[in-house]
Amino acid sequence: MQVLTPAPAMPWPVVSPFRMQPGLSRLPGPPPLLHRDALAPAYAEAKRAVLADPARAPVGRADAAVLQAVAEVHRRETGETLAPTVDALTLGLQEDFVVLADEADGFRARLLSVCFPSSWNPADKQGQDFTAIHAPVADNALLLGAARGIVDMAFRQSSMERHVWLVAPDGGLAQHPETRRRRWDDALSGAGAHGRLIDHAFFRVERQTTLPLPQLKAGVFFIRVMVAPLGAVLAVAPTRAAQLRTALASMSDAVVAYRGMAAVRGRLLAELDQASA
Repeated sequence: MQVLTPAPAMPWPVVSPFRMQPGLSRLPGPPPLLHRDALAPAYAEAKRAVLADPARAPVGRADAAVLQAVAEVHRRETGETLAPTVDALTLGLQEDFVVLADEADGFRARLLSVCFPSSWNPADKQGQDFTAIHAPVADNALLLGAARGIVDMAFRQSSMERHVWLVAPDGGLAQHPETRRRRWDDALSGAGAHGRLIDHAFFRVERQTTLPLPQLKAGVFFIRVMVAPLGAVLAVAPTRAAQLRTALASMSDAVVAYRGMAAVRGRLLAELDQASA
C-alpha cells in the first residue's frame, strides 16, 4: 500500500561520500517522535493491512511500564491518549517501534512492532543485540566498531536521531522480504528503453530516534518511514540530482549489492547526470 509523503516534506539526508556509519545527532529534548500529520489515518490503514496477516504481528513482549512511557510520549506531543498496549500503540503511532531491554550483556530487542521494515524480517531480530542486528549490513565496520558507544549514548543518556535513505523501486511503506512487491526489473520494464528510470523509482527515508528509559532498564527505538516519488523529490531543489549522483557513485559495490541496485546503478547515474546538467 502506497502512502506518499509530499515531496517538499521529505527529509533530504543525502551526503557524500556515502558511508555506512552511525550518523547520530543528539535531540535537544523530547519528543523523539514526529508529530502526527495529515497522513496518520493512512498510516494506520496501512498497518491494519499488514497486520491482517498474523505472521506480521508484533513479535515479543515489553513491560507494562515501558509501554506506558511510550503512550506518555505520544500524549505529550499530540494531546491524544492511547492505551498502553502493544495493539493500541502499533496503530496509534505513525512510527514503528522496538523495545530493547538493558541486560547484563547489553541491550537486546524484546518487542518489535515493525509493520514497515525495509527488506528485513522483524521476527529474525528478536533477542538480538546491536551487533547481531547489524551484522548483515554491508560495510558495517564503522557501525559495529562504535556499537558500545552508540548503545550507551542513545539508550542510556539522550534521545538521538538519524536518517537512513535509499532509492527503491516500490513505493509501499511495508517492504517485508517475504512479500511480493515491485522489483527493479519491474521498474526497468516500466521505464522501457527510452523513459526515465528516475520516474519509476521512489525515495525512501527512515527517521530513526531513540528514547532512553534507564530507570526501567530499557530503551525504545522509533522508526518513521516516509516515501515519495524520486522525480518529485529531486525537483524540490536544483542541486539534488547532482548530490544524489555523487552519493550513489561513491557507494561501494558491497553496499550497492546489499541494496539490490547492482543492475540499475549505472542507468540511474546516467539519468542523474542528465537531470543535473
